[in-house]
Amino acid sequence: MTNQTSRRGVRTATSHIEPSGSRRNSLGPMRRSSMPRVLTPVVTALMIAGLSGVPVAAAVPLSAADWARPAPAVDSGKPFPEVLRLPNGFSPEGIAIDKHKAVAYTGSVVDGSIQRIDLRTGVAKQFAPSPGPHKMASGMDIDRFGRLWVAGGGDAFVPGTITSFRVYDTKTGALLADVTVPDAAYLNDVTVTRDAAWLTDSLRPAFIRVPIAANGTIGAPRRVALGGDWAQTSTGFNANGIDATPDGRHLIVAQSQAADGHSAFYLVPTSAARTADARRITLHGTVDASDGLQLIGRTLYVANPTGVVKINLSRSLTAGQVLGATKAPGAAFPSAAKAFGCRLYVVDANFGENFSNVGNPAAEFKVVTIPLP
Repeated sequence: MTNQTSRRGVRTATSHIEPSGSRRNSLGPMRRSSMPRVLTPVVTALMIAGLSGVPVAAAVPLSAADWARPAPAVDSGKPFPEVLRLPNGFSPEGIAIDKHKAVAYTGSVVDGSIQRIDLRTGVAKQFAPSPGPHKMASGMDIDRFGRLWVAGGGDAFVPGTITSFRVYDTKTGALLADVTVPDAAYLNDVTVTRDAAWLTDSLRPAFIRVPIAANGTIGAPRRVALGGDWAQTSTGFNANGIDATPDGRHLIVAQSQAADGHSAFYLVPTSAARTADARRITLHGTVDASDGLQLIGRTLYVANPTGVVKINLSRSLTAGQVLGATKAPGAAFPSAAKAFGCRLYVVDANFGENFSNVGNPAAEFKVVTIPLP
């Protein structure tokens, strides 16, 4: 269904946009991932100090033929590549997958540029250039109109970075919206339901909710506090990875480090207007340094430095059994994972010792695949 929308302004920063065409909602992945709790503000300040001058390896831009190419058939009879290489120095963090086109998107924490990867061939090309100084790309997701949402971090955790989110047209690569969010500290990950985009604010007990009208019009961002069982801690990241249930009525949110030192997970209703009643999921077993999330049915996949942790959830989603972690071969530091077919596509953020690889033009980055555990 194609809808025509007006160009009325988004009250916070940019104009409303027109939907690029109707698609089935892509709810599942961990959008993003998000930068892990082990990045302390002190280390981050050292890491980011010179990023505006760090060269990232040149990317091959998409050509007119790439934009016009029809969606590939997924079942081509040829095995999809297991390792998807990115430009040296790119420094990816999150990932989104367009299942209709068999392509993935991942963004740079250095300059906010975005690569698009053909999952059939493994070829990566530049989808969007850097949106400008003081911008980065963290978690991401694709909405039912075929638009790519990108969480843009913030100054409170990465000094000098503008706290914002962006929306792109995946058909043309056009930047449709670039919205500054002064009511947030660090926008880390994002998941999109039928009527809203939800972005985690990792340094405050809150979400940013961005309404999406039935015709695709993007509304003004609004802060929704996390209440109930949620307990903000002062040690590292809090709200981090996020995913939505298929019906869009609930979110599952990862808290990278709870008061007991382990990660915690919460079931959060999407119906709240001002404060959401977060319910902590009772876990049998522990998970540490949780990052991006991927919910498939009642199975929750959690990216963390050990690989991808599998958690089986109860029917009510209020309890879970940790079944263990699956390593991602060749990945130095998994930060996000999304499912496509019978595989998980895992981003190797490869931060390096003391984050020496972030923006390092000699450092190698990639997405690796593992069979769905």
